[in-house]
Amino acid sequence: MCGRFANHVEAMYEWLDILKGWPADIPTGFNVAPTQIIPAVQTQGSFPMRWGLVPSWSKEASPKYATFNARLESVSGKPAFRNAWRHSQTCLIPALGYYEWRTELGAKQPYFVHTAEDRGLLVFAGLWELREGQYSCTILTRESAGTLAQLHGRMPVMLSPEDARCWLIEGTSMADQLEASEVHLNVQFHAVDRAVCNPRSHGEELIRPIRD
Repeated sequence: MCGRFANHVEAMYEWLDILKGWPADIPTGFNVAPTQIIPAVQTQGSFPMRWGLVPSWSKEASPKYATFNARLESVSGKPAFRNAWRHSQTCLIPALGYYEWRTELGAKQPYFVHTAEDRGLLVFAGLWELREGQYSCTILTRESAGTLAQLHGRMPVMLSPEDARCWLIEGTSMADQLEASEVHLNVQFHAVDRAVCNPRSHGEELIRPIRD
């Protein structure tokens, strides 16, 4: 899964033409939590979106159930995501990396997952919805593979630049292709300070490796 991430990105490199001016003056940070407003990209450009999809039919602006992640293999049948999937309301969610927790010696140890390149960019596949003028989104997840399987059973669907273009243009019809993606082979992870567990903690020090 992906329950916390960093999107304070500096280097865009080959993503410049795809992300269309992202983050478009929308705040970014090193400890983004569900329900926060994040910059995301859909076919018409970058928009502020609530992280945690709110169905257009929802009576509440903040659903009682978690919608910040959606399983790629079952998302099409889930009521909360069905409309976004059917209408191919796809989006890209750029990140410097994301946090995952693993139980070690009876305690939850956070790790930061990032590209092998220094300050490289990860881009997650997402879905968006529009309710009463406010965009919201979810990050798609899949079964973990490679070294990430040692960390957690689920991971975000990570896109290559080519797949990112297709996700925006072709939409949800390319779901099978995403399940076979090997973008995860280019990522690594390291332990970070438990300060990241507090969503009120911010700052670049959160992504730095802790000393043994």
